[in-house]
Amino acid sequence: MTVLLAEVIEDSQAQSLAGEFPDVNFVRLPKSGEVPPAGADAEVLFRCAMSKPQLTTAIEGAPRLAWIHSCSAGFDQLIVPEITGRGLIVTRSAATHHIPISEWVIGFMFMVAKRFPGLMKAQQEHRWAPPDVEELGGKTCGIVGAGAIGAEVARRCRALGMRVIATKRTPAELPEYDAVLPADQLPALLAESDYVVLACPLTTETRDMIGERELRMMKPTAFLLNIARGGLIVDEALIRALREGWIAGACLDAFRIEPLPPDSPLWDVPNLFLTPHASYKSIHFLDRSTLEFATNLRRYIDGAPLANTLRDAALGY
Repeated sequence: MTVLLAEVIEDSQAQSLAGEFPDVNFVRLPKSGEVPPAGADAEVLFRCAMSKPQLTTAIEGAPRLAWIHSCSAGFDQLIVPEITGRGLIVTRSAATHHIPISEWVIGFMFMVAKRFPGLMKAQQEHRWAPPDVEELGGKTCGIVGAGAIGAEVARRCRALGMRVIATKRTPAELPEYDAVLPADQLPALLAESDYVVLACPLTTETRDMIGERELRMMKPTAFLLNIARGGLIVDEALIRALREGWIAGACLDAFRIEPLPPDSPLWDVPNLFLTPHASYKSIHFLDRSTLEFATNLRRYIDGAPLANTLRDAALGY
């Protein structure tokens, strides 16, 4: 069997895979995605940090391709016509991102609750300015999307004494949350939460889900955090909300256009913190994703069902 590896997969991960699967021929793709002759008969592609054009090039160069595993948390970045047209199996690394992203969320909460930006500014200005600060204990975190990432955020929030509620397309009692609401109860979550965390996939159902109406439902003291996809929020509405004080602040780690253009109005909005789609970053990222891929590759070889498969391309998850 031949398996294609994305260009960013490091030698240490490739060697680990080769050691675990000595009968598999692993072929590294160039950055362009063009399949070398040694990989033309590949059945499997381990995709990571490949654009849609690069992915299309790889698929077209591997006519026997049957399964693609992506290191991304969501599926939207890799749904190209060639996947649905050929009926390819698609899986994702569901447990690779939850630890660094959840730590990033908690880090932001501490930053605004303890007024770290103001403290750093005071230091730069040589001012002694003790702030009025908040405690996270007793606050409510509302998580939109009770998946693996949402669950990890919830565990950390509850360890800090926070109340955690969530919305889920198919609600069920989950041990990480104080309550799990159906998706149509988003207004209730927005109204109750001190911190609203967007952790859901970008689909036809969730695109533009946070607009003026939803932002006005939030507490004026609340913060919005987007660690999912930029298309979940109507940017113009968020800009107005922050300039007019509908909410206390927001942090965006995902944008409609990435990299964010230098002339984007988002750069200069008051109480808006921007990070360059970096919440998932970790020195352990590729190792974790490779481990998830290896587990699925063993299932594939054994003819067992694969984990974390794309269920419906139209829905996007």
